[in-house]
Amino acid sequence: MAARRGRSRAEKLKELRARARDLVPDSKVTRELANRRGMGLHPLVMSIDECQELFSHPEHGKEAGELATAIIKRGRALGVILVLATQRPDKDSLPTGISANVGTRFCLRVMGQVENDMVLGTSAYKNGVRATSFTRSDRGIGYLVGATDAPIVVKTYYLDAEAADAVVARARATREAAGLLSGHALGEDVPLTPAASLLGDLNVVFATITVEKVWSETVVEQLAELRPEVYGQMTVEALNAALKPYGISTSHQVWGRLEDGSGANRRGLLRAEVLAAVARKEINS
Repeated sequence: MAARRGRSRAEKLKELRARARDLVPDSKVTRELANRRGMGLHPLVMSIDECQELFSHPEHGKEAGELATAIIKRGRALGVILVLATQRPDKDSLPTGISANVGTRFCLRVMGQVENDMVLGTSAYKNGVRATSFTRSDRGIGYLVGATDAPIVVKTYYLDAEAADAVVARARATREAAGLLSGHALGEDVPLTPAASLLGDLNVVFATITVEKVWSETVVEQLAELRPEVYGQMTVEALNAALKPYGISTSHQVWGRLEDGSGANRRGLLRAEVLAAVARKEINS
């Protein structure tokens, strides 16, 4: 599933780069793109604990290893992150393709050189990066490799619900102090300003919309994600009025699914009409 999602993201990035090069300068998911949830390029994290159970499976282990290796090799540029954890670091738990390509590694206490190098990389033990040196008292302490220029010893922490709430509150306070909270996050009404190019922005939005029919509400939401300062207060009625001059109808009947899984029939747009309007504008420009 993650590998298939990665290919879909690659296609989105390619199309976005062709339509809005300024948003995708290096053909990679940037922090700015990831923050625009409507584009569907937010970080995807898959965590597999006791991964030896998967990779040593007699029927699915080999394929799982190949898929995991593919994600590790290409996932970073697409915002796809794979986290693997095991208490049995050997060739069956960590296939060669995985152990050779993982860029960031963390190792708690292990008992031997082989296990040490299986997690931290070939020759790590020889170079003095030895998780074998930790004692039973060093709980949560391990070697981190790949996150900095040189391996470092770090300590992890256990967070219960109360501690997690405190972290969230501190994060919000930090954002407030840095002046990074605005608009609805502060309870403010953001005034709507004219779009520099509604069709241009629709062109970007429809690079991530693959269905042929889409609800008007969905388009409004994704426009707001793209440029909140412009479309944050846009309504469906405002979108309808703005699209009329371009010959784009918003009265098509569109069947879709609500968040609870139930179906609903609402008015919306045709992808083909939007792209045709964009093409006409480009020809006449």
